[in-house]
This record gives sequence, structure tokens and C-alpha cells, in this order.
Amino acid sequence: MTTVISLDGSFVAQSQDNDVLAYKGIRYATADRFEPPIAYRPNDEPYEAFEYGSSPMQTPGMLELLLGLTEENNNEDCLFLNIYTPAKNSSEPLPVLFWIYGGAFVNGSSSIAWYDGSNLARSANAVVVTINYRLGVFGFLGSTNLGLLDQICALKWVNRNIAAFGGDPENVTIFGESAGGASVVALLAARDAQPYFAKAWAMSPSIGQYSDIKRSKQQVNDLLVHAGVSSEQELRQLSSSALLIAQQKVIDHSNEQFSAFAPTQDDVVLPLDLLDAAAKNPKPFVIGTNKDESRLWVMFDPNENQLDELGAVKALSTRAANASDIWSLYKSSRPTYGPSQIVAAYDSDANFRKHAWNLLKTREENACPSWSYWFTWPSPTFDGLLGSCHALDIPFFFANEAIAGADVIIGSGETQTMLSSVAAKSLAQFAHAGEPDWPRYKTNDRPTYVFDEDCRLEQQPDDDLYDYWIQVLVNETS
Repeated sequence: MTTVISLDGSFVAQSQDNDVLAYKGIRYATADRFEPPIAYRPNDEPYEAFEYGSSPMQTPGMLELLLGLTEENNNEDCLFLNIYTPAKNSSEPLPVLFWIYGGAFVNGSSSIAWYDGSNLARSANAVVVTINYRLGVFGFLGSTNLGLLDQICALKWVNRNIAAFGGDPENVTIFGESAGGASVVALLAARDAQPYFAKAWAMSPSIGQYSDIKRSKQQVNDLLVHAGVSSEQELRQLSSSALLIAQQKVIDHSNEQFSAFAPTQDDVVLPLDLLDAAAKNPKPFVIGTNKDESRLWVMFDPNENQLDELGAVKALSTRAANASDIWSLYKSSRPTYGPSQIVAAYDSDANFRKHAWNLLKTREENACPSWSYWFTWPSPTFDGLLGSCHALDIPFFFANEAIAGADVIIGSGETQTMLSSVAAKSLAQFAHAGEPDWPRYKTNDRPTYVFDEDCRLEQQPDDDLYDYWIQVLVNETS
């Protein structure tokens, strides 16, 4: 057994295959319901960090259930982190990879097997940190931004303590997927987070999910109605299960694409124009999306997964005014896609890719270094139904393509092994050197690294779709 003594406690590790040490379930903060986190200072007794801490309160969604997350270990007391570090002592401090999970800000846990940092720590020669943060009504009620404050509190803990685990507190890369990717972008904009990380990598960030003061006030009012109470003080007295039931009712009655619970541009934790601040942050930044993000939802929606052309155009008309033109544009760009796949392709770009394109464009205008990637490898599972869907890339960047259960979603074989090696090495390169091994993004040729069976650099991918979405963004802001 290995014991580490840090500023905030002594921790006993669990060996992972002898070459990686795992410290699980380290408490970094405590928090009362609806209150900011308070940094945790333990007593002097060594803590046996062998088991994950409690997961945040939630009702697991479809993807979380597929990944093995249940409600059995959920608790409001959930502010724990895990550290994975190479067992062999390094003569120099190692870069730190700080993971923020996704789940629409209502789901997720650092205990999900896909997020085990052992293989990434080994392959990247880096210290990997994975954290829990509060979700839904517990983390994002109104404009509190408590879940984001949890993330910042965890970053502060890492800054104080990670040197004892072999990590470099001056070389922390934050990375996350979906809501975790949106958290990464939000942290780029959050003033109080800036001293605690050096670089950022956002995977399929749900950038369109951010809230504002008006929407956050409406969210609180809706929650009070569905909870059957008249004040926030009464919410404090409800059971956690009653709050989750009311939360789900708010989501079900909301017209938000993902969840009514998300970081709020409150002018306190976050600036009123979050994306403008993120676009002006000079820290090195990588952003990417998956080609078929929205197949994860559309292809499992009985109302949309068996559409013909007429049905697809009708479905598109609920999303935009020029449905016939959109159909023609996407059918030309994706000629092998069926009608339901076309709808999913449109949704993928509307909800993810257009925002990534826009942030890359504005960061270049501000001379802030950025890099673009596109994950296009399609999963062979479910008879190819998933394509390169949302979250499919996670086990590859974690070098976890071969862990138990991963084959259910991504299959197995030489291609998966190769793709995992390339993806994890790209992330490691960025963590060590501050830039990946492909050219910096420029709007004139938009160099984009493509992760697929034949990984490659592409210039100006999907130029027709890019032009369409940039014009949409112009129209939205005019």
C-alpha cells in the first residue's frame, strides 16, 4: 500500500495492476442543501481511498443506465473526487487531466466505469482527476450555479494538493463531455476559476444549454408549483426524492432542448455574456463534436426513428422554418443517410456543432489559440443505428475501449484499439505540450482532425453546412 500526505489529508492508495495508483472517494468539500461548497479539512487519520464516494442525487437516464449507474449509491453528500497516478515516481511533476462528466446537468457520476482514469494515467503519463458535482435542483436551482462552484472548489483542492500525488498544479487541463464540455467552456469564462487550470478540452459541449436570470427565475417558480410549496425555504424541508419528482416535472413541461437545469449567466459566478468571455480567454483550447450526436435520441424515439421523407420534412419543420431547404441541404451532404438519420444529423449540428464552429470562429478573431476535431467513427453495435453518436468518443479518449461493458456500445476489435490509442495520445500531447499534434484553427481553411478508421487532418470539412450554420448564427444575433 502507498500513502500520500498532502496539505488536506493523508490518503492510502489502491494499486491498479501495479503500475497505477488509484485514490478513490476523497472528500474535497461539504455542502448543505442549496448552499455553496465549503472546502473540507480532514483530521490527521490516514484515509483508505479504496471506494468511490456517493454519486449525486439523480434519476439515471438511458445512457447512465446503459453505463451501469443506478440510484443505490446516490446521496446529497456527494462532493468527492478520485485520483489516478502512475505508480513509478517521476523526476518531474506530471500534467494533470481534470475530468468533468456530462449528463445534461441532471445525470452523471465519477464512478461510471467509462471514467476510470487508470488507463489514461498509464498511457498519457499523467495524473487523472475525476470529480462529482451536484446536479439538477441540488446543483442548479435558479441562478445559484452551485454545481459550477463545486467544480471550482474541486479545482482549488487539486491546486493545493495534487503535487503530493505527483501532479503539476501549474499544468492542469480541464476536460469534459456534453454538460461536462459546457462546464469546461463556462469555466473558461468564470473569473474565480482562472488561477486553477492552464488548458481546456471540450468534447461535444452543450453550449446552447446555458441559462439567464429570467429563465432561472421561471425555473424556480415552476419547481415551486410542481413541488406543491410556496417558498424556497419549504423546498429545503422536502425529501430528496420529492425534489427529484418535482425536478422531472419541470423538465417534462419545459421546452428546453436538454434540461431546464444548467449554469446561469448571473454576473456573479459567470459573466452575463459567457461565450464572449470564453472567446477572449487566451488559454489553449480544443473543442470537438461527434458526427451523429443526436442519433442517441432520435433513433430511440418511436415518433422519429422510422420516418419517411415526408415525415422527416415535417419533423424538421418543427425545428426550423425552411424545412424543405434543410432536407435538400442535408440529403446532399449525407447522401447515404435515411430520413430519420437526416433529422438526427440536423439536430446534431443545431445543438452541438454550430456552437463549436461559432466559438472557434470568435476565438480566432480574438487571437486565442484553438484546435478543432471531429469524431466520425460509427459504432457497429445496434446494427449501426448509433453511428458516431453522442458520448461514443468517451472510452476512446480515456483509453478504456477494452474495459468490461464497453463493447456493448462500441464493439471490439483492432479498429477500436487503434482509435483509442490515437485519441488518448492526442489528449496526452495537449496535456504535456499545450497543443495537439495538428494545426491551430484558422477560419480560412478550418483545419480539423478527424478521428475515424483512417484518422486524418481535413481542411474545410462540410463547407456547405458550415456556411449555412454561420448564417443562422448571424440571423439569430441580428
